[in-house]
This record gives sequence, C-alpha cells and structure tokens, in this order.
Amino acid sequence: MYGGKIVSVAFWLAFGFATSLILIRFGQSRSLQSKMALFAYALIIASLIYVGFAVLAFELAWVLIETVGVLLFGIMVMLSRTHSRYFLALGWLVHPVWDVVLHLYWPDTHFAPNWYAIMCISFDITVGGYLIVLFKRQKVAL
Repeated sequence: MYGGKIVSVAFWLAFGFATSLILIRFGQSRSLQSKMALFAYALIIASLIYVGFAVLAFELAWVLIETVGVLLFGIMVMLSRTHSRYFLALGWLVHPVWDVVLHLYWPDTHFAPNWYAIMCISFDITVGGYLIVLFKRQKVAL
C-alpha cells in the first residue's frame, strides 16, 4: 500500500519539477522585465487553479478561501514591483505551504486533487529557487 503511494508522490514531484523547467525554459530568452511578468502571471494562475477546483466542486466557502489566496499572492506580485523583486521569489516559495497545509492536511479539502498539490510543491520551489538565483546573478536590488 505505502509503496504505491510513495511511487505516486515521487511521480508527481518529478512531474512538477519537469513542468517548472518548461516554464523556466520558456522565459530564458526574455528580458528581465518580461521574465518578471511571466512568473508573476504564472503565480497568480497557480493560485487561481485552486479557485477553479473549488468552483467545480460547488464549495462556496473554499471559493472564498482560495480567492483570499489569490489576493495574498497578488500582493506578493505587487510588492515585487514596488519594493523588491525578491517578493516574487518569496511568493513562489510560500505557495507550497498553501499547497501542503490547505490541500494535503486540512480537513474537507477533497475538492482539490492531491496530485495537483504534490506537483505544485516541486514546481513552486523550483521556480522560486530559479528566481533567487536569477536575481542574485543580475544583482537585482528592486
């Protein structure tokens, strides 16, 4: 029983990592400003997907909770534009906490598939780590 579960978790973590590399590769040849916009929109979309799951499950309370998440990650995007670009990386690195706490351990979150939350963990951490390395290489202050 546990062996199959471990294989499933490993698969979704690997899949999240692989898909994050596709997004990173897509942004490689873009300017820093364009990369910032790409990863900012992607963070908002990653948050909106949970809203979509809640809507499809007709879970109004969770639609509201997930909308708060979109707003929180939207604030991170705004802070990355007004204060420090590192807020965008921080948003990506905090998103897995949302995935794990609300969608893997919180009761009554059956509307979001576990595989998506697991996939997001590696996806989000990879993108957040990439952004930190990018900003350090570019000596980005803002």
